[in-house]
Amino acid sequence: MLKTNKRALLKALGAAAVVAGMSAGPVFAQAPIVLKMAHVYNPGNIWFETAEAYAKAVETRSGGKVKIQIAASGSTGDWPASIEGLKIGTNDIVLQSIGTLDRYNPLPGLEAYPYLIRDLDHFKKVYFGPVGAEFIEEVAKKSSFRIVGAGYRGARWLTSNKPVKNVNDIKGLKLRVPPLKMYRMTWEMLGASPVPMGVAELFTSMQQGVVDGQENPLEFIDNFKFNEVQKYAIDTRHIIGAMTWIYSDARFKRLPADVQTLLKEEGDKVMLEASDKMAKLESGLRDKLTKSGMQFNDIDREAVRSRLGGIAKEFPDLAPWAAKFAAVK
Repeated sequence: MLKTNKRALLKALGAAAVVAGMSAGPVFAQAPIVLKMAHVYNPGNIWFETAEAYAKAVETRSGGKVKIQIAASGSTGDWPASIEGLKIGTNDIVLQSIGTLDRYNPLPGLEAYPYLIRDLDHFKKVYFGPVGAEFIEEVAKKSSFRIVGAGYRGARWLTSNKPVKNVNDIKGLKLRVPPLKMYRMTWEMLGASPVPMGVAELFTSMQQGVVDGQENPLEFIDNFKFNEVQKYAIDTRHIIGAMTWIYSDARFKRLPADVQTLLKEEGDKVMLEASDKMAKLESGLRDKLTKSGMQFNDIDREAVRSRLGGIAKEFPDLAPWAAKFAAVK
């Protein structure tokens, strides 16, 4: 009886050792991990394609052991709802701009700091260099969200149904802005009347005159057909934003180490590729939108920038980080 129990115990211990060895080994030898991604972009859009590229790269490199299932076109909710889904576990990844996390902590709002990122080269050096790595860790610490990679969105332009030839013409403009503090404060300083609003109702609001205009990259303006309800495009180029993969930091850290490495390395790679694609796309969009009937005009960007000199006082916690970003050469 004792010998039988001993054999059974040794067998059980052996099985436990095998299980323990499996859990300590590479995840690619284990059962597949399936991650759910949500985003609001439609087929044909560069960010829709970027999400597809990320899923393909992750599945290919892992030999099918890590898969990403994508809920596109806002099918599971708008971006605020999608990010909330990260907190409760209904989503594992959200594709959206870094600044959308400023509702959880002010630091991610740095992405929308006006005239901070100078161009694509500066963008890459900031977000994929030591300052960017430090920033990402601090965002995770303060917001509880882990951002992976950064994709160049292109510069944001002001559009309007009223002529805007100089900075004084912005005064009183009813301008839709994303529901984020940095955007609202930026346009208040410029004299506009910002109206926080989601994208879903924006086209109709401009069509009906509820708002006079909005501000977004040319790619976004073209994708959402704002040229059909907006007459003027003004060359403010006040923000160069960054798309990113957003994870719950706590849940990201619970993934096996090799999966974390896979998601980060492929996420960075795909976002760098998307950045170059966006730069090429951006260069032709002005001509395309002009042919569709939009009137483009320049504006004294230095005059716009000078009106925003007080932004640092409004966001004192961001000032040191703004200085770090600006100092990257």
